[in-house]
Amino acid sequence: MSTNTFQIDLDSEVLRLLRDKVNEEQNIIFNKRNKAHRAWDKICAIMDRLDDTVEYLNGLKLNTGKYKNSSFDFFDFMNNASVVVDCIKKLSKIFDVSNDKMKKSIDIFNQTGKDGKGTDEKYFEYLRSLCSIHPVETSHHIRYQDNDFECSPFVLWNNRKGWINNDYDLSAVVYTSNDEDYVKRVQIYISQIFDYVKTRLEFVQEIIKSIDDYQKKVIADFQKKTIKKEQEFDNYIAYLRNINIEKIARYGSESAFSFDYIIDLFEIKLSNPKNQEKMNLYLNIFKYAIEFEHNSIQNMSDRGFENNGLIHSEKKLESTLYSELYSPHSGSHELREYSYNLQKINYLKYDSGFQNKQWAHIQIKEMLPFLERYVSFKGVNDDFEHYVLVQLALYLDSLENKCFLNMNIPNDLKYRERVLSDKEWKDLFTEK
Repeated sequence: MSTNTFQIDLDSEVLRLLRDKVNEEQNIIFNKRNKAHRAWDKICAIMDRLDDTVEYLNGLKLNTGKYKNSSFDFFDFMNNASVVVDCIKKLSKIFDVSNDKMKKSIDIFNQTGKDGKGTDEKYFEYLRSLCSIHPVETSHHIRYQDNDFECSPFVLWNNRKGWINNDYDLSAVVYTSNDEDYVKRVQIYISQIFDYVKTRLEFVQEIIKSIDDYQKKVIADFQKKTIKKEQEFDNYIAYLRNINIEKIARYGSESAFSFDYIIDLFEIKLSNPKNQEKMNLYLNIFKYAIEFEHNSIQNMSDRGFENNGLIHSEKKLESTLYSELYSPHSGSHELREYSYNLQKINYLKYDSGFQNKQWAHIQIKEMLPFLERYVSFKGVNDDFEHYVLVQLALYLDSLENKCFLNMNIPNDLKYRERVLSDKEWKDLFTEK
């Protein structure tokens, strides 16, 4: 008679590898379709469910003696194990991974049923239905049933209640509803249940491989599609609009650092001519950065100087010059004092409502001692122009501070108010 306590040991490392692979080219997976809908939410839900449920199953001890009658611990295990199995099946469908080998296997339970067409998957579903989710009427597993439907009042651990001199771990007591039949007992082996769940979790490796193949194919297809150069357009705005379309096609409409803001930036007419010369520096550096962003979108990569434009990139391996310019910040102590102000000034970038915009203007007034060292707000009434002038001031401030952005701006009057001396340039890259 068995007196064992059981606890599964599922290898969760494969789930970490799955998440890493999904995040490796997140923009591509984000736009993966599942029939008529984007699959991203479902993929995220599956990964989160798998992480939590596998952890829960690994911590679940079975046959501890807590339950005197029905084995509720086993029901708990079966229900949550089914979540793992269902998540993996759904994920395989999303990424078009054939799971025929898993679906048709019979070598774990060795139960093919009356018609000889049963599988491990079908037998697991029969056990779960009978033991846990449909104990008063299991009727959709005819090949394993002894009547149109079966009922199970108890599922018993062999060493708690049941019949000795048998090697099984549990038995499901079954009423077949045939008057002439005795009680049927379905013998259950925990080792088989554990093996079934483990092999399904191991199948995630196949899904990871398919995700990798899918990502590589999408990237290769986009790389073959040449993005038009600036010279092929009548004006720079037309070029920006096209590259914005190309970026959305590759990274989705919700991708970060949209070109919509850049288009508005290049179209703006400044109210105060005193700001124009400095504004030209800001536009020039954006043009310079967009050359690299063009390469990044074309090559589907932000790795290397060719794609990110970073002269000195060790500290921010995931960044690009374009993204750094999008929200310039020197990180100086003075600027950190205005963190709240800068956050609320973003209200001026879009239609955030009258009250929010009024609050943003109050934040600008509080920052004027800092901002007016670089730009003038005299004669400026437009909300968006206020926002742009703040960004311009932040860019100019970065050029006066030892910061990541400054060390990646070419030492050229096309982008700076003054050229740095050799010593000043060298000091940008020292740790002092």
